[in-house]
Amino acid sequence: MAAQEAGFVEPEKTKRIRRDPETTRALILDAAERLMISEGYAAVSTRRIAQEIGVNAATIHYYYPATDDLFIALHARMTERSTADLDAILEAGNPLQALWEFQSNWAHSALGVEFIALANHRKSLQPVLAQATSHARALQAATVRRVAETAPALPDAVSPLALTTILVAISRTLANEERVGITTGHEDVRRAVKWILGTLSQGES
Repeated sequence: MAAQEAGFVEPEKTKRIRRDPETTRALILDAAERLMISEGYAAVSTRRIAQEIGVNAATIHYYYPATDDLFIALHARMTERSTADLDAILEAGNPLQALWEFQSNWAHSALGVEFIALANHRKSLQPVLAQATSHARALQAATVRRVAETAPALPDAVSPLALTTILVAISRTLANEERVGITTGHEDVRRAVKWILGTLSQGES
């Protein structure tokens, strides 16, 4: 009472926001993904993610007891999204060009680059990431193969798996170099890839 008379007002307690588990998991993974793309995998930590989304570290540990669990979950989500997106993208009028545009998306490629770097430093993650990536690439190649069956455009020497792997490798190399300011030759490479794919696509008509 005396405190109130003196003009002191007790600060209101911060309301605790209750979220359902799926929403919380999504927020955690979204924050981890943003950090990996903007600052690299080394910036991803329980404390940093907790600060980003406004929760305590215990909440992060509840859903992902170890940081490796978090990385595995994020990689799984990335591969699921890329497979689903690819299925939709390849319905485009020019599926081979659409495939290149998809693979050369900077954020998508940068995240893939970070996972490769992460696997090099966390040996325990290598088998998990390798298996998931191999599975995702096989699905991507199968999608390209379905397109080729209905509208043959690829020469015998270029299999759907080869094309998918080449495009992934080129896009990630460009993304990796651009992150450190290397851009020499990049526009030339992009023009060359588009010309090659455009030439292959002419066989669809």
